[in-house]
Amino acid sequence: MKTKQLTYTHDELVQLRQGGVITELDFIQMHPDTELQEDFSSFCGATGRIEDEDAARAFLDYRASLLEEGIQRGDA
Repeated sequence: MKTKQLTYTHDELVQLRQGGVITELDFIQMHPDTELQEDFSSFCGATGRIEDEDAARAFLDYRASLLEEGIQRGDA
């Protein structure tokens, strides 16, 4: 018998992360957009990191800074 894996929306995961229920690494691993997980793996490979909690924090900070830059340029 297959167990059903819970799925969450991006917004639900953000709320769980902000509430301290899940970690940044959980957020990435549980995210419905598999591209986020692939980008995280690529980020870790490019920066020589292992896929752990510290790398997850660094990756999410990096993505936030890219978004902020895009907003300032009017690209996002």
